[in-house]
Amino acid sequence: MKRIKVCYLSESSGDWGGASRVLFTNLRHLDRQHFEPLVLLPGEGPIMPELQRWGVAYRFWSGFTEPGNPLAYLKSLLSFYRFLKRERIAIVHANHTFWRPAEILAARLARVPVVTHYHVVMKQPGPFVGLSSLIIANSAYTASVSGPPQVPKKVIHNPTDLQRFDRGRSIRRELGIGDGETVIAFLGQMKQIKGVDLFLDMSRRLSGRRPNLKFLLAGRCQSGSGAYSEEALQAEIGGHPDIRYLGRLDDPENLYHSADIIVMPSRWDEPFGLIAIEAGACRKPIVATRVGGIPEIIEDGVTGFLVERDDLEALVSRVQQLIDDPGLRQRMGEAGMRKVEREFTDKPVRELESAYRELLQA
Repeated sequence: MKRIKVCYLSESSGDWGGASRVLFTNLRHLDRQHFEPLVLLPGEGPIMPELQRWGVAYRFWSGFTEPGNPLAYLKSLLSFYRFLKRERIAIVHANHTFWRPAEILAARLARVPVVTHYHVVMKQPGPFVGLSSLIIANSAYTASVSGPPQVPKKVIHNPTDLQRFDRGRSIRRELGIGDGETVIAFLGQMKQIKGVDLFLDMSRRLSGRRPNLKFLLAGRCQSGSGAYSEEALQAEIGGHPDIRYLGRLDDPENLYHSADIIVMPSRWDEPFGLIAIEAGACRKPIVATRVGGIPEIIEDGVTGFLVERDDLEALVSRVQQLIDDPGLRQRMGEAGMRKVEREFTDKPVRELESAYRELLQA
């Protein structure tokens, strides 16, 4: 049986951020009897040994060529056109949106359909997205508010890799946290749009109500407007003995396994929110804001709680409810795992494969 060869355009050579995590999870679980993936990486990186272990071929493609130098643009267009023909590529899957790259135009000229994967809302995508045959959106929310209108869109939720989270372990002992303490955790970029200040305000309120509570934050600090540098974040924490910033973790699954409750108080309209399914993969309840695609993932009152954007009182109340009721935490965590197993593991990968087949049949 001839396999369908799919060329994936990646902007990352490592498991950095949601878009790359989704791409590499799809690659790991793609049906290799029917599909042959080939990944174009921007350079060397930590994903290379993983791709080798999975038996996924890769090449280096140093940046996608945008218009500027006409001769260089034409050279890249012809080079990619020949590459597609030589490798007998059936589909090009762009894991992000690009502006006007020669490679997308070359695919169109070679009559190779292009699938563009939206990991964020794209209200005004680059003009060459209009050359796509299909757009994959990570949520119904993302699809509903993104353009361009002339390209068909298919909603395929993000998958997660349960094996990765099964390998996680508790690091409470390393952090000096006892078994009798309740841990509430925040994972994500240290930005105002992620609700870092809401988490800190919630933590200060709850820590005064009962002992044995610990609040942990993990994620990347940045500089710039709306972001927290590490110095600014530590100043916000103000030396509070029960609130601790752990930095950016290479193994966030260990923090999930160390926590009792996950909190995701985003202000912005999250396109999907991988934290929500990763919490479920570790059997942890989550309290999150009702924004963007989050209600498509969290069943309010079943796998966690949803509160309105910027509603600190509701956030405190729901987290307090979970602190007071370990049985509820366990039930929600188990329900979260069942939903992840049902909706966010194999199902999205099989839906992606079906989308490829339908595209080629059309």
